[in-house]
Amino acid sequence: MSGHFRVPSPAMAVALIALLLAAGGLAVAAIPDSKGAIHACYAKDSGALRVVKGKKCAGGEKSLSWNQGIGQVTVRTAKLVQHYTKCTPFPMTSTYNCSGPATTVTVHCKPGERATGGGYGKNSDGAPQSFTENRPSPASGTPTGWTASTGGAYAISSGPSHPDTVTPVYAVCAKG
Repeated sequence: MSGHFRVPSPAMAVALIALLLAAGGLAVAAIPDSKGAIHACYAKDSGALRVVKGKKCAGGEKSLSWNQGIGQVTVRTAKLVQHYTKCTPFPMTSTYNCSGPATTVTVHCKPGERATGGGYGKNSDGAPQSFTENRPSPASGTPTGWTASTGGAYAISSGPSHPDTVTPVYAVCAKG
């Protein structure tokens, strides 16, 4: 064999260059970057926020960065159980209006964890619920849980009783 190097076709050369540029671009400007930081630009006039590769923003924008690495995160759950204690018949119908008292539940993080967020999910029966609280717990200081409270329970039932309504309540807990 002679030491000839075969020149690639123009299409192959273009494809190879495109591949090298794409791979280089991903290494230089990934989201998040190599240190786990996410960069964004905040429009001072409208408040719009856009995630960007790198730290360069347009005029009228402020550069923001944050790190996604907050340590180990766990979602803890509890059940808010709404008991219906009274069902009264609607006049001239076969339905009942059922009600129950206000209910509160707090989901607690484990020792050494803090609550970074929380909330509640869809309830078990679709009955409307009115939440009067949905907040970190305690109300001041370092949050170590999440509290949700209802103002009471109200449901329409086909009989003189109504099964309990169960709503999941969540706390997002992070170590450190």
